[in-house]
Amino acid sequence: MECVPPKGTPEPQVQWKKDGKELVVEGRLKLVDGSNLAITEAKPADDGRYQCVAKNTAGIRESTVAVLKVLIKPYLVKAPEDTVALVGSTVDFACAVGGDPLPDVLWRRTSAGGTMPLGRVHVLEDRTLRLDGITLLDQGLYTCEADNFAGVISATAVLTVHALPTFINRPLAQTIESGRDVSFHCNVEGSPKPFIFWSFEGDRTLIYPGTASGNYQVFTTADGRSTLTLKNAQPQNSGTVIICSAVNAVGSASTRTRLTVTSKEERPPPVIIRGPVNQTLPINSVAVLSCEAIGNPTPVISWYKESLPVTSSDRINASNPGLVEIYHLAKDDSGVYTCVASSRSGKATWSGHLLVENPKNPNINFFKAPEAIMLPGPPSRPHALNQSEGSVTITWGQNNKIGSSSLLGYQIELFGREEGVTPTWTVVARRVPGPTFTQHLLTPAVPYTFLVRAENGHGLGPPSKLSDIIIVGPDTAQNWGNPEVTELSEARANLISGNVVKLTEAIPILSTTIKLGWEILDAQYVEGLYIYCITLDSPPGLPKPYSMFTVLQSGGASSFPVNNLNKWSRYEFFLVPFYKTVEGQPSNSKTVRTLEDVPMEAPTDMEALLLNSTAVYLKWKPPPSDVLNGELSGFRVEVKVNGTNITDTISVGNNPNLLLGNLTAGVSYNVRVAATTRAGIGPFTAATIRLDPASRINDHHQQRPIDMQSGDFITETWFMALLISMVSVMVLLFGAMLLVRRRQMLTKKTMTPSRSNGGVLTTPLASKTETPLWLDKDTLPDYSATLPEYSKLTAQPERGGSINLHPNPLHQKEYTRPDHLDYGSEKSYPIGARKFKDYNDMQVQEYASPNLDSTRTSQIADYAEVDASMVVPNGGPTSPAPYATTTLITGGRRMGNSMVWMPNSSAHSPEEEPPYPSSNGGYYNRKVYSDSYFAPTQTLRRTKKDRKSSNENPPDLVSPTQPVYARVGPPGLSWRNATPSLSSFTPHKQVYHASTRSEPGNML
Repeated sequence: MECVPPKGTPEPQVQWKKDGKELVVEGRLKLVDGSNLAITEAKPADDGRYQCVAKNTAGIRESTVAVLKVLIKPYLVKAPEDTVALVGSTVDFACAVGGDPLPDVLWRRTSAGGTMPLGRVHVLEDRTLRLDGITLLDQGLYTCEADNFAGVISATAVLTVHALPTFINRPLAQTIESGRDVSFHCNVEGSPKPFIFWSFEGDRTLIYPGTASGNYQVFTTADGRSTLTLKNAQPQNSGTVIICSAVNAVGSASTRTRLTVTSKEERPPPVIIRGPVNQTLPINSVAVLSCEAIGNPTPVISWYKESLPVTSSDRINASNPGLVEIYHLAKDDSGVYTCVASSRSGKATWSGHLLVENPKNPNINFFKAPEAIMLPGPPSRPHALNQSEGSVTITWGQNNKIGSSSLLGYQIELFGREEGVTPTWTVVARRVPGPTFTQHLLTPAVPYTFLVRAENGHGLGPPSKLSDIIIVGPDTAQNWGNPEVTELSEARANLISGNVVKLTEAIPILSTTIKLGWEILDAQYVEGLYIYCITLDSPPGLPKPYSMFTVLQSGGASSFPVNNLNKWSRYEFFLVPFYKTVEGQPSNSKTVRTLEDVPMEAPTDMEALLLNSTAVYLKWKPPPSDVLNGELSGFRVEVKVNGTNITDTISVGNNPNLLLGNLTAGVSYNVRVAATTRAGIGPFTAATIRLDPASRINDHHQQRPIDMQSGDFITETWFMALLISMVSVMVLLFGAMLLVRRRQMLTKKTMTPSRSNGGVLTTPLASKTETPLWLDKDTLPDYSATLPEYSKLTAQPERGGSINLHPNPLHQKEYTRPDHLDYGSEKSYPIGARKFKDYNDMQVQEYASPNLDSTRTSQIADYAEVDASMVVPNGGPTSPAPYATTTLITGGRRMGNSMVWMPNSSAHSPEEEPPYPSSNGGYYNRKVYSDSYFAPTQTLRRTKKDRKSSNENPPDLVSPTQPVYARVGPPGLSWRNATPSLSSFTPHKQVYHASTRSEPGNML
């Protein structure tokens, strides 16, 4: 709270008052900025009237009053709790809240039933929500929300509604012939969802989906209906009492029905649904006689009048046996007409009297057959209510349709197949008021069947469905489900009428034992209990197994421990009371799980990966879930150094791996791993590991089982995959090398002759079979002193020679070299009669001239391969040194960028023009060119001055008036004081090839 004090002299002092009293500022109360009051963690006690007081020696001034109200957020005093209730009961949800101001409470719910049912919901004064007459639709979430100016708070509770099992469809009694299939249907609803099973009276076998008993099978449809099917019913199945039962946590329900199996001989005779009735009709009118019958097999209908058959005539239409019409009635047509329906099973008869009178007779009351709508409807199926040794009491239900007149009573018809008696229906009672009737004088062990018809003033209506076969006799075991004055009948009536026993508890006391407790509500006819235990945690797709225990009630026991159960498994238990051979209605069920236990098996497949000299990565597989005996809580790892008693224990989570660090290389460790549950530690799996850093290099971090022997990795999948990958890569590389090599060879074969900055050494292909010669560098002479002045050479026709110069590729249009040079044995070099321009300043590099400086040391190449057919042998030693080859191509014309071959102007043949005459010291014809004539940095060029002063465009490399010579050998060779000599050697076949390319640096 702020306070700005007034100014004064001296400076006024500030104080605070609360509710008129001086306020002590301490603790949670502080003065900030000199005069402002700050209250931390405000409480309701801080409510009040606050004033700021400023005073000095001159006086006192007080501020206006400020009221502080501390609000409190809503808080729960009592929150709603989750509730489980039975259908039809009342539920209260408390919601006691506090706060300042008092919060408002709002209730809302989230359920299948939608919003709150206003007619059944009330909010009490203490904000409690009360819900009356709850139904299954009320199941859901209920939220209490409280709010005020300070905030909002909410709490939610869950309402779970339980409902007793209730039958939607009950199985009906079935009567079938032998060899046929029959099905019984049973549909039950409840909450929690009931467990439905089938059983047979006197037999403790349970049948439910996934199980079978003899020819009986059970399956469940999509809508939850359970169906019991009997295939190929036999006479021994007749009389079986079938029980459909349903149990859940709230209670149980059961119903009984009976199966009757008959043979073809035991089929009841046909039943006439509607027969002829008494009629009084006038003369010349039309009479209609009807007869409708059913049976198996389909009966044949025939008509009789006074024991004489009725046939079609000009006045009688009997083409449709079910409907006979008589036209132009006469008095002779009067009489009793009988309809007979017959089949192999028997026959049924129905008679009606027809009276034909004069319509003018006032004493006669005429009436015809009533319409079907005027008759009463059929009663319900009759069933036995009470049986004795020679009598039976049956009962039935009335149909709501009574017809066009009041009901007069019921007609009872009986069929019993006895020896020597024609099987037919016998009327044993008429106009019985009903709905019960007792038939006496029945023969024991004879099956009887009843049907009932209702009668009103217009006649008899259609029959009811046939009753189940009833057999009377001294054996009271046949009296299924019916009370009688016997001990068994009373016990049956008591045990099946309602809940006799209640299962109160199912408590797990051990991992294999569950203790059951129960309460018997009516012990008069309880001799003992059958305890049924159904295993719920069975593998998917397999039937749920069950076991049964018997506990006698003679000792007054109210609990029983069920032993030898599976560990950490769910079971459903329920009880069935019995008295001798009579079984009662099951109790409610309880679902419970046994306690946890330690795992039964150890982890498997432990593997280790050496990361470095001090770390190992371990992994393993946990035990299967069916042997864990509980929920996996983690793993226990024990690491022990061999030869010591020190053990390190490590707890690992649910992930089956561990990184072990700070280990010592070369030391063996014992490692044990076990799975753990909340009950304890299971068995260990042990292994020994030894850290060997060298193995890490060899293994390349490949993981392997710890206990694997050396060499076993060869059979591992990873090794096989690695080996196959390496072989595949090697094969691919080898194939690539072959492919590249083949392409290089094909390229050389198809490539045109070499282009270079010099000539190409050529020789006739035919000479390649001759023996080549050597040029011995040791005997080569020095021609430096005999080099002529090339600039002054002129053509001398008398010598008969000519200059053979190759055209300069740079200026081939203007400058043309002679076709060839002829050489003699003299030391001079005569030139033909052709004249050439004189280029005196042509610079010739020293390695291109045969006369070199005498001070130069000879650096001639080891040898050059030449053709013996083109030189004059000079003799000399043979050089064994390695040799350099040049590309030899046949003479001819070659057009290209770097070299142009001109037609040979000489008439001489190649034999007359040897390229290597001995007279010139091994110099060869100008038709011979090599890529290695000139080094890249040494060329024949003119000086820049001469090029500028010249008006012509001479070639850069050579002068037409100067013979240009080249020698065999690398640059810098000195031929001094010796003439090159030729020696012979024998090369391999196919030394030269026309397409072999000469590369710079590898050529002469």
